[in-house]
Amino acid sequence: MPRPDASQNDFNEPRATTAETAAKTNEEAASIASYIADMSDEMAKLASRCDMPMLCYFLNLARAEADMRARELGGYPIDRSA
Repeated sequence: MPRPDASQNDFNEPRATTAETAAKTNEEAASIASYIADMSDEMAKLASRCDMPMLCYFLNLARAEADMRARELGGYPIDRSA
């Protein structure tokens, strides 16, 4: 008896290779890391404006970590010059 979540179409569709799956996973992780870096940067700016130096510090630390991870995964650096 087939598993309840298995569909008949699974056998007819080409399967992605592990390299393709890994590349897609890395691309998604890089995108998420870039997003986290961007949001951390925005929140750090808000914390700085509201005189919350420790919160600003930790948010900048999170931004740096997320930026580093995005670069490791092949993501594009975020231009925050504006």
